[in-house]
Amino acid sequence: MKKDSSEIKRIANQISSQEGKYFFNAKEICTLFGICKDTARDVCKHLTPVTHGGVRKYYIIDILEYFYSLK
Repeated sequence: MKKDSSEIKRIANQISSQEGKYFFNAKEICTLFGICKDTARDVCKHLTPVTHGGVRKYYIIDILEYFYSLK
């Protein structure tokens, strides 16, 4: 079941307003979603990263869309 893109954007905006950003590295994904590092690595394998300062970061909307696609 695919979530409505407006709902994903609303959730992304809520997360970014609390965290102050839209891009997160794997360690931050662990903390943000309460998942282990192995699960975060698996999630990241399915996403296109943006490299900033030598660190791969992932767009919150891409992360949320991936999680919703699993259902």
